[in-house]
Amino acid sequence: MRAPRSLRARLLLAGALGAVAGGVLAAVLLGAAFERAAERALDRRLADDIALLAGLAYADPQGRVRLRREPVEERFTRVFSGWYWQIGDGAAALRSRSLWDVALSVPKPAAQPLTGQVTGPRGQPLRFRAQALRLPGTAAATTFLVAADATPLRAEVGDFRLLAGLAVAALIGAMLLILFTQVMWGLRPLRELQRRLERLRHGEPERFEPAALPAEIAPLAAQINALLDAHARQVARAREAAQDLAHGLKTPLAVLSAAVERPGPDLAAEVATQVARLRGHIEHHLASSRPVGIGTRTELRPVVDALWAVLRAAHAGRSLVLDVDLPQPYAFAGAREDLEELLGNLLDNACKWARTRIAVSAQRSGGRLRLCIDDDGPGLTDAAAGAVLARGVRLDETAPGSGLGLAIVHRIALGYGGSLTLGRAPLGGLRAILDLPATPD
Repeated sequence: MRAPRSLRARLLLAGALGAVAGGVLAAVLLGAAFERAAERALDRRLADDIALLAGLAYADPQGRVRLRREPVEERFTRVFSGWYWQIGDGAAALRSRSLWDVALSVPKPAAQPLTGQVTGPRGQPLRFRAQALRLPGTAAATTFLVAADATPLRAEVGDFRLLAGLAVAALIGAMLLILFTQVMWGLRPLRELQRRLERLRHGEPERFEPAALPAEIAPLAAQINALLDAHARQVARAREAAQDLAHGLKTPLAVLSAAVERPGPDLAAEVATQVARLRGHIEHHLASSRPVGIGTRTELRPVVDALWAVLRAAHAGRSLVLDVDLPQPYAFAGAREDLEELLGNLLDNACKWARTRIAVSAQRSGGRLRLCIDDDGPGLTDAAAGAVLARGVRLDETAPGSGLGLAIVHRIALGYGGSLTLGRAPLGGLRAILDLPATPD
């Protein structure tokens, strides 16, 4: 059986099956309990009748069992009334008038009383109780037997089971109604969540308030809010990148247009230079506008090791030492390409300005990572640290590069809801601090 896709249908189906199964089980158990109680009550009455017969019985001088008087109740005197008693076996057995000339044949009881069912004079089922008693003056034990028609008992049990079934059916119906109300009421916050998402899809600004939702749904609302924030940052990041790209392409295109209007021997070189600038702008903005990786996990140490292997080869003529303090489980909640772009630019910048030492360390607090890249270079003043985060700003024109690295890092970090801050390192040079989302171990 294939499970329904609707959560409401699943809850209702599971609840209905549980209610029906529990109700049927309760009805069966109630019927069995009533039947057992009725049989015990009838057995006690049969035992009382045997005790009455035993009190009236005695042994004559010849050792035969006699009764001082027969029970005078109508149930024993009316022929085939359904109530019968019998003392002894065979032709010499004493019988109630209700038996007329019919003898009941039951197994001979042992030391304990025997209870069971036997067929009556008219073929009706009888419930009997037999007990072997030895009277004074007799050589052997005598069987005392009392039987009653079981048909009324079965009718009472059937009526009770019918009544119990109707009561349980009514109870199941009430339970299903309560279950339906409970499911509809319990799923109302999800329907409200659906309506808000529908309004959001149609362009209406929506935010979810986790505090106003049930505790089980509040984390989902918080995650949706986080996803909406990430999407908004990604859209803003792509829009800014497109605007910057358009702005950055204006100058090379204007230079190319002017060069075409006045051709000369330097035209090919000028075109190659401007094409290289165009290619650089395009590659930069393609990298900085890459979608933020959501739901991905990138460990820090392997990325740092791979980047350092490349940078050490690029700066092979210098004696640079890298100190790494990155606990192995620490991981960035984002794409590996973005982490490589972030750390690659910062480590490359540190290699350019460091004298001999570079340090990379990380701390995690809650769901955030604090990455520090330090060097022992000249460092920056507070004013200069704020200025270099602007696109294309270079404080030293003699150093290689385009001045875009820190701006790219700053933009990617913002895309993840993080930040890049610059300050003074314990080594004496520049400290770049990245605040990024972390993943659990």
